[in-house]
Amino acid sequence: MHEIIEPFSPLWWQGIVGCFVVVSLILLFFNRASSEWKLWFTKLLAYSSILVYMVTHIVAIASKEWNIQDFLPLHLCTISFFICIIVLLTKKQWMYEWVILLAMSSGLHSVLTPELSRGISNWYLFEYYFVHCSLMLVPLYLTLVLDMRPRVASWWKTFLRLQIAVVIVFSFNFFFDTNYMYLTTKPLVDNPLLIGDWPFYIFFLELFVLLHILVIYKLLPKHI
Repeated sequence: MHEIIEPFSPLWWQGIVGCFVVVSLILLFFNRASSEWKLWFTKLLAYSSILVYMVTHIVAIASKEWNIQDFLPLHLCTISFFICIIVLLTKKQWMYEWVILLAMSSGLHSVLTPELSRGISNWYLFEYYFVHCSLMLVPLYLTLVLDMRPRVASWWKTFLRLQIAVVIVFSFNFFFDTNYMYLTTKPLVDNPLLIGDWPFYIFFLELFVLLHILVIYKLLPKHI
């Protein structure tokens, strides 16, 4: 069921260009918009995300494709997508720190090296790019438009929260023979950050994730 979009193929370019154009236009427009427009779009983005998630499961159930291996919200990007929805509605500080320090880079890597675990039908293709572009849009929107900032020392707290999620998902994979967060089997996609076989690629990924978090944390002004 997993499908790879080949790098530099027409579909690969369409996904990247489309994502970056949409994200850039939204940020440019709403950065100058009124408070009422910003509030309206914040709610629209949150409720649209909920709708996309629900439709995905309706499509999967209707087509008899739904299964425990691919459709539970236990991949890192899906967990982050849910956090994006909640932080848009609640402005929870730790959730903002998760999406800006962690989710944004995972969304970027997923757009650059797309692996569709649910196949490449029209809806699943749209859903894949909607989710992963949202992982870039939401943290940038909260930062540049709504002026949210990470707190001092939020980098290690975010990384620690990730480890809690990893332990929970790893345990689920063990008991239910799944591969969420790709903790059981290496992804099929050709990504230079995937070094070695199991379990070594997991340790390297943890290292690269920590480096991403630190770089983003250092670049952003802090909320004390």
